Amino acid sequence: MKIILTNDDGFDHPGIKALFRELHDKHDVFLIGPDQNRSGFSSAITFLTPLRHKKYTDNIFSLNGTPVDCVKVARNMLCPFEPEIVVSGINPGPNLGSDAILSGTVGAALDGRNLKYPSIAVSVASFEINDFSFAAKFIAKVLDNLDNLEIEDFQILNINVPDHNEFPDPEIKITKTFLNNEECEKNLDVSDRKNLEDGFISISPIKIDMHSNAQQKVVADWAKNLQIN
Repeated sequence: MKIILTNDDGFDHPGIKALFRELHDKHDVFLIGPDQNRSGFSSAITFLTPLRHKKYTDNIFSLNGTPVDCVKVARNMLCPFEPEIVVSGINPGPNLGSDAILSGTVGAALDGRNLKYPSIAVSVASFEINDFSFAAKFIAKVLDNLDNLEIEDFQILNINVPDHNEFPDPEIKITKTFLNNEECEKNLDVSDRKNLEDGFISISPIKIDMHSNAQQKVVADWAKNLQIN
């Protein structure tokens, strides 16, 4: 598999290093990450200052930009192959519910949503963790099985892994990422946040959809009074 590997914590963070070590022997991996911590940058891009990259080896670069900048620069300029997937992480600390739309980890994965395979954002439910090997091995297994996943176009997978020191053998739950807390409380059985708290690996398919078909007529009827004669 041909992979762009990035993150929002910086190109030299232990999480992305663990993924690179786990994946590069079996896959073509192009690593490009921000030159400093860019957590919380969501899908931001840089356009007021010049972007500059630094090369460390043939397939390892840093960039003075955001996670999404990293994906765009890799795809448009630096990556020596046509990527099939973006893998973003491993992020220390979970990306769940409404927090997911603020996450640079998720934002970078969303920028790869039109590739051959559903791109992946991966986080671990601990801010203190130093050993990311368990989550890295899990992502390697996910990649080994992506050919068997039939999923709609433009979806990504938001994967949150519990701290393996607390949950050494977690099961997997397919979950939903709710932006509305009330909706989350009504659907705890499929909530990404609740299942991760209970020690499950949470896998949520995510798609950006700007259309609200259910509200189209409501807004159209309301807009009739806006016409300037």
